[in-house]
Amino acid sequence: MYKDLKELLEYSHTIKILLVEDNSEVKSQLIKLLKNFFTDIDSCDNGIEALQKYINYEKIYGNFYDLIITDISVPGLNGIELSKELLQCNPKQVILVTSAYIEKFNEFENIGVCEFLEKPIDYEKMVKTFTSIIKRLKQS
Repeated sequence: MYKDLKELLEYSHTIKILLVEDNSEVKSQLIKLLKNFFTDIDSCDNGIEALQKYINYEKIYGNFYDLIITDISVPGLNGIELSKELLQCNPKQVILVTSAYIEKFNEFENIGVCEFLEKPIDYEKMVKTFTSIIKRLKQS
């Protein structure tokens, strides 16, 4: 795990994240956890706001967020609907889905999302997942 953590910390400061979570307590805890690795995190409470932020970010900066982290059950556009919209805007978008309902992960795999973290989030699994995502982002 030390090797994964070292690799994650070397590159994570360059990653721009959009976190989509409607539960304010969970969102606060996730942001706190993410700030151990990442410095640039935007967040929102629902799928519609997330899609608007995503589109506006691209208009302002000329590129997309590096990573979208979304729960399955968010209001407006749920995680699956949001992921479909984001992948239409950017087919290479990396999306990480977090949920306690792992049986729903198949629906995401069917649309091309392949990064998942089960809630409650296990620290070691999270580090491995983020390291895998970092490697993928470095290759693109």
